[in-house]
Amino acid sequence: MIKSLFFSLSLILLLLYSCNQQPTPIEQDPISTLPESPPATTTPRKSSGTMTNQPIEDMAPAVVNQDLMIAPKELLGYVQAAIIPSYKDWVLFKNGTYIIFDYIDTIPDIQQSALRYLAQYKPKTIADTNWDFTISDLDQVEGWSVYGNGYGIYTFVHPTELSINPSPQQIGAYAKAKRALDEEKPKILFISSKDGILEIQ
Repeated sequence: MIKSLFFSLSLILLLLYSCNQQPTPIEQDPISTLPESPPATTTPRKSSGTMTNQPIEDMAPAVVNQDLMIAPKELLGYVQAAIIPSYKDWVLFKNGTYIIFDYIDTIPDIQQSALRYLAQYKPKTIADTNWDFTISDLDQVEGWSVYGNGYGIYTFVHPTELSINPSPQQIGAYAKAKRALDEEKPKILFISSKDGILEIQ
């Protein structure tokens, strides 16, 4: 009887001990996520660097001067110089907005996909227009590549479109105005892939 009492006590103590133990956590691999923006532009100039997350809520909306519009072939040259050469897959719109794609050759209708993607990020309310932006001061060409509001969507701005020594807010506001034109009346000028550049008539 003493043995059985001792055995029962041992079982109770063992049970109590196991209840107080914390379960060993199972280690899990971190979930991989896409970067906020791909390294799609050339290296910024060392003198100026990259200006990030510039809000423009206090700025008056910019108006695109149609007289300063860049001719399609000239715009193509600027954007080609702005994009890292290893990025072959992109679509360029009339006002300087360009979208960099992954594996463009796997997309059945790239024009429709580019139009849908741009429309997906078109501001639906006034508040939506206040997205922050990142400006890259380009090394291979004069001008800026402005990123924001949509993975892989950029807008090129040339210095001749703005006043001398514009502030980051002015550059960003002008890029937003150019992009708004491409969102309102989207016209694709060129499609680039590993096979070369196709001009859209």
